[in-house]
Amino acid sequence: MLSITRRDFLNGALLGAGAGLLARSPPGLGAGPVYARPGADWYGYGGIGDYAASHGNTPDVVATAHALRDGRLDFTTAVVDTGETFDAIIVGGGLAGLGAAYEFTQQAASGQCLILENHPVFGGEAKRNEFLVDGVRLIAPQGSNGFSVPGVDEGAHASADALYYDALGVPRQFSYQGWQSDRPPLKLAPDHASFLYWLNHRADVGYFFAQGEGVRVARNPWDDALAQTGYPARVREQLLAWRYATGKPGAGADDVRWLDTMSYQTYVEQIMGLDPAVTAFADPILAFAVGLGCDAVSAYAAYAILFPGVINFYRPEVKDFTAFERHSFPGGNDGFARHFLKKIIPAAIAGYHTFAAIMNGAVNFAALDRAGQRVRMRLGATAVRVEHDGEPARSTAVFVIYHRDGKLYRVRARGVVMAAGGWMGKHVVRDLPDSYRQAYASFRHAPFLVANVALTNWRFLYDAGITACRYDDGVFGHACNLRQPMIVGDYRPPNDPQRPAVLTFYVPFFYPGAATAEQCSRGRTELFTTAYAGYEQRIVEQLRRLFGTGFVAERDLAGIILNRWGHAYVVPEPGFYFGRDGRPAARDIIREPCGRIAFGHSELQGNQHWGPAAAEGARAMRQILERG
Repeated sequence: MLSITRRDFLNGALLGAGAGLLARSPPGLGAGPVYARPGADWYGYGGIGDYAASHGNTPDVVATAHALRDGRLDFTTAVVDTGETFDAIIVGGGLAGLGAAYEFTQQAASGQCLILENHPVFGGEAKRNEFLVDGVRLIAPQGSNGFSVPGVDEGAHASADALYYDALGVPRQFSYQGWQSDRPPLKLAPDHASFLYWLNHRADVGYFFAQGEGVRVARNPWDDALAQTGYPARVREQLLAWRYATGKPGAGADDVRWLDTMSYQTYVEQIMGLDPAVTAFADPILAFAVGLGCDAVSAYAAYAILFPGVINFYRPEVKDFTAFERHSFPGGNDGFARHFLKKIIPAAIAGYHTFAAIMNGAVNFAALDRAGQRVRMRLGATAVRVEHDGEPARSTAVFVIYHRDGKLYRVRARGVVMAAGGWMGKHVVRDLPDSYRQAYASFRHAPFLVANVALTNWRFLYDAGITACRYDDGVFGHACNLRQPMIVGDYRPPNDPQRPAVLTFYVPFFYPGAATAEQCSRGRTELFTTAYAGYEQRIVEQLRRLFGTGFVAERDLAGIILNRWGHAYVVPEPGFYFGRDGRPAARDIIREPCGRIAFGHSELQGNQHWGPAAAEGARAMRQILERG
């Protein structure tokens, strides 16, 4: 393996500022320049290891998806019929697709299943980045990240997680690296979300406030009722009332459903009677969790993630929150994706079926698509046309055309599970009924950026007394943090401010006050038109703003990987969960099979999470197996 050096980082900064999005399209996508094909200065460094070629949406995936959306795919190009027929084809190799494939192995007595995955590596947004810095291997999540062991989590997802947790053989206890420095220890969060609200007592968090030419840091500000922050007294009172609210919307099911009739902003400002300063404070936290801020998101979505006011997580009578545990595998929820793959195609990951082997073993790409095995996975294969061989109600098969390496191929199946995102599915399924198209038209998808910044050391954080940051006037995102390293077999990263680590930024794009569709579109435009060097420069500037001369890029920074997800979240607007104005929820329409095609993707949950995503795929697989 090769190590990225500080020279690699500095060379990256010399790339041009243009996004390079206007470039010639790949074969099979039609001629001429298109707004679809990011150039070399857009994608950037990918790290080392099996996932290096697939960090976020790849340029090829972006090109093919945009060409399909815009009707520019050239179907006059010869389509190669592979002659293959499968009992089931799954479009999408993320957690929903893997859940569908696992269900096939459990429910189908015989037959074969093919997974078509458009990226070079399976997992969807549950993938990892890897670095080698000064001889230290470091792993970080590309996106999907964080979980609770079923039976501990009080949230809405525990039952879905429990469907798979023990069946996959995931441990219920984990080892974390202890403090290795001779300096006084600091607390590190177990994941990249909980320090913002849910378990901020598990980390040393700094809230940064502009002060003259510099910044002021309020360290662990909730410990002293926000006294360090400099917020006006009324704002402090309002934020504390929000955080520790004792009221509930009610104990009955009707009361919970009522939350879906309004935005979280309406709930906080009109039902709770709190100031807009509270929703402004909550915006980046909620956007981190479900894509956009309080003005766009249903209050029921806040309820489902244990957010203040609607669920009362920080109840005054609870004095000890240590029972509420969160965990994060080194590569985020890629740990669950790898466990699914090992169950589905045992030879796909080297080694025995043990936790350490599954997490650390190399991916055997040659084993993924072997003829004769029950489940096969074809990487770099983007489904571009799915259509019944006749009237859906009477058809006996479904044809699938996919794009791979500049060519179009056709395969056949008795049934198809659409486990890829609905923003693609609505273009791919050619005989989709109007009711489904109208349902999908109501979905809004928010983009997201995850930046993993490899450091040679993190003394600049230690000297500030923190391991996590929140800031509201930055040039890049709103928060970043280090995790306490999980030990997995021989993967034992250091926990010492003098040694290498990964600082991770989860960056939502939200614009309060604008319509949901406009917010999503503006975010995607920024995500897709900003060059790697542009974000690189913003990250360096952000760290300099926060830490001044304590941070020296040439000394402290080893490399940056950007993971751009153009449609990371479906935005659960009011009515998403239970419908509104007497109309059913769009997701309930989509959950019904259409002939021999069933839809099971993570966004149908609204609050996207690993277990429910797999369960959606499994439900869709059962639907096509029942059709026979």
